[in-house]
Amino acid sequence: MTASFDIGGQGVGVVWIGDTAMFASGEGKVVCWRETLAAPITAHAGAILSACAHPDGQSLLTGGDDGALMQSRSTGETSELVRFGRKWIDHLEASPASGAIVAGVGKSAHILKDGRVVHTFEHASTIGGVSLDAKGRKLAVSHYGGVTVRYALMPDDAGVSLKWAGSHLAVTLSPGADYVISAMQELELHGWRLPEKTDLRMSGYAAKTKRFSWDRRGRHLATSGAPCAVVWPFHGKLGPQGKEPILCGQRDALVTHVAFNPRNDLLAIGYGDGAVWIAALGGDASMTLEATQSPVTALGWRADGAAIAWAHEDGRGGVSLLS
Repeated sequence: MTASFDIGGQGVGVVWIGDTAMFASGEGKVVCWRETLAAPITAHAGAILSACAHPDGQSLLTGGDDGALMQSRSTGETSELVRFGRKWIDHLEASPASGAIVAGVGKSAHILKDGRVVHTFEHASTIGGVSLDAKGRKLAVSHYGGVTVRYALMPDDAGVSLKWAGSHLAVTLSPGADYVISAMQELELHGWRLPEKTDLRMSGYAAKTKRFSWDRRGRHLATSGAPCAVVWPFHGKLGPQGKEPILCGQRDALVTHVAFNPRNDLLAIGYGDGAVWIAALGGDASMTLEATQSPVTALGWRADGAAIAWAHEDGRGGVSLLS
């Protein structure tokens, strides 16, 4: 079963809370789908810029251009956790394992625990992206000139500086915290193997990589920014060094989003022409779920891997139950 509907603004993020898909809209609203579409929830006075699941697994976190970090539940309740004045909350990351929430605001990475800011890490330039490892202990923050890795819940941690000239945008920390990969302005990826700080370079992209997704074992990293999902192997002592990537879902459209299924090796791929494909790792599409003309801006699997939701730049959303 597949459903398509209007979420009222550009899709910023989508997460599943049980059997409910919660969509964050660029117009400041949260829209919930469970068999049918519920009335929209007004979460922000302005636009939503970032979204992720709350560590409690029962609600959605959203950051807005109104400076508010909001918590919304599928039942319609909203609450403000913190407000950062008139500053934009461009980045959000949270961990159910540690309970930590990271809000990237300008040059600052604010760490929240139990609904309040416990400390803040400052950086010399504007944050490009934030990422936590699987345990929610280590935090990677990208910025101009490289990436800084710290223990998120240790306020006095000066961090490990990983330097590489240029603008570092989106960033991902591998589940085991042994690799850090950042997207460069120059249409390539730069990475480091830890703790040795061995440099890695991954090139050949047609556009900036904005989305990363690790498979459930942390052995493969899927990336956007090419006319297919580029999947790098990270098993073995050298990771992707000297290895060719796996190419999934080759088409005449750029990949804008990727998301590995949490239970198997299927990869959801969203494209710039609005298509949503499900592909086996290393194979072609096994299922086409959507085909509009607006870029895919959000993808999210249900925890059991049997349903997926997506959203588009033009405000359309969709859900498919695969079994």
